[in-house]
Amino acid sequence: MPLRSSLARLCALALPASLLAVSAVGCTVPVDTEGEEDIGIYGEPIKGGYNDPTDTSVVGIYDISVGAICSGSLLAPNMVLTARHCVSNTAESVICGSAKPGALHKASYFYVTTHPDLNSQNPADYHVATEVIGVPLDPNSPDPLLNKEDLCGRDMAILILKDNIDPAEAKPMIPRVDSTVVTGDEYYAIGFGATNDAGSGAGVRRRRDKLFVDCVAGECPKAFVKVTELVGDQGICQGDSGGPALDMQNRVFGVTSRGGAGCLDPVYGQIFGWGQWIKDTAIHASQVGGYAAPGWALGLSTDPAFSGTIGVACTDPACTSGICVNNQYCTHKCDAINVCPDGYECSADYQVCLEKPKPVDKPKPTKNNDTTTESDSGCAMGSPDPTKPIPWKGATLVLGALGALLVRRRRAR
Repeated sequence: MPLRSSLARLCALALPASLLAVSAVGCTVPVDTEGEEDIGIYGEPIKGGYNDPTDTSVVGIYDISVGAICSGSLLAPNMVLTARHCVSNTAESVICGSAKPGALHKASYFYVTTHPDLNSQNPADYHVATEVIGVPLDPNSPDPLLNKEDLCGRDMAILILKDNIDPAEAKPMIPRVDSTVVTGDEYYAIGFGATNDAGSGAGVRRRRDKLFVDCVAGECPKAFVKVTELVGDQGICQGDSGGPALDMQNRVFGVTSRGGAGCLDPVYGQIFGWGQWIKDTAIHASQVGGYAAPGWALGLSTDPAFSGTIGVACTDPACTSGICVNNQYCTHKCDAINVCPDGYECSADYQVCLEKPKPVDKPKPTKNNDTTTESDSGCAMGSPDPTKPIPWKGATLVLGALGALLVRRRRAR
């Protein structure tokens, strides 16, 4: 599988001069004047895909220092994951053993947009980076055999933005930092790449579905794919570098790095391979942005079964767990790490969060030995109506009758 520079150079799109006074250039490397093959690597279009105006958390990245575009994933309000070669001086194609992780560019060079078209002329559509962080180059890596002078296996970087992107504009995605994918898993890919090898159409967000993982880490040819990488299906070409591969639970598991001729055999950096670095950087980003670090950065599960807003209607889009109690409210799984919020407790029988029992007023004898009840506020009340059981008692009876069938899981969309 010759994964070398059949990756064509990016025919970059210049942003409008009114926004950025820079002319378009082909890639990070000067074009060979003798007509030999260009070796720029801002490569990789969603070839055969379709326009995608809705996945706003997949962003376009413009580097004004070289006039090139890439793609990225919004993982937190001010944190964008992309490929290292998109943000550094990498003067060769990403060929394992020769491509080196070049010096990172200045953060002020990068403009990020959630808009579906990088040709947007509205300055408000762009966010400026304030920090560029690359994967560590020291030997402390998931694979001690990774060469710190080799870009392969380390083709990831993170942009910290100057401002936090409002959730109304784009909601951060969840990176699959706690588990790996396996060969044959279905996924989809999104990016701002071109639609053909000539580079036409670049700068528009597109998506391609029904793709499948070809091989993961050690299953792949070691000469071309490192232990922190995997090989996907097809359709990834120029301008999609840095863009995500997402599993069927909408978690980012890969970052586009390189590929073979004809936009086949795309190689992705695997999120799981650099999970701790991504989590550590997310905590740093939250401190910069002044918001609470996302749960996945603090060790919570990224499996949607452990997330989702508890208490909303079962049909609410926020019920991402797909787990519903008695068709009444959404819940999610729980364990020693993934605890339940206030007002809920982890059921030993079902391992899901259930509402805590409502406090029941205790009877208190009066001077006349009449039985009344006293509320927590001290106000006396009449005896509870036996025909109107307390809601929790009613739910408990139902749970006892139907057992495990009461907590049902919706089919993932």
